[in-house]
Amino acid sequence: SIVNDFITRHGKDFDRFAEYNAIQLNDTHPVLAIPELMRILIDVEHLNWDQAWRITQKVFAYTNHTIMQEALEKWDVQIFKCLFPRILEIIQQIDQQFRKDAKQRGLSEDQIQCLAPQNDGKIQMASLAVYGSYSVNGVAEMHTRILKQQTLSGFYQLWPERFNNKTNGVTPRR
Repeated sequence: SIVNDFITRHGKDFDRFAEYNAIQLNDTHPVLAIPELMRILIDVEHLNWDQAWRITQKVFAYTNHTIMQEALEKWDVQIFKCLFPRILEIIQQIDQQFRKDAKQRGLSEDQIQCLAPQNDGKIQMASLAVYGSYSVNGVAEMHTRILKQQTLSGFYQLWPERFNNKTNGVTPRR
């Protein structure tokens, strides 16, 4: 609906899409919105991959709520094969692009494998979220620091400019 609304109001100059649309990913649950926007921009609106990816990365921001590795969502590729085959194709392209980007930035194969959106037959939703977003934050200063130093440290080394803090809850009122 945001794509249709944008077209109605602004036409099909999608280079301006991120000026009018922002999508906040509240943890990893809604991360499939990244490949879904790519699907719409490529398959429905006929943008090329590079233009669609540039727009997508300017639209999404990711709030991480989970610092424990074992609690970060990882979805089995077989689920995608059955339910979302086109989304899986797009995620696989995103994964290939990430691997190429990471290699150009000097990461080892082990580091790339650990951070890649697709790994060991699973889609790593946090990896997809970080790679597909312009902003990554925790929910408190301490949480953001743990993300930078531990949970998402490999991504922080690649893109420190994406990481910032957004304190919520009672902390700001103390």
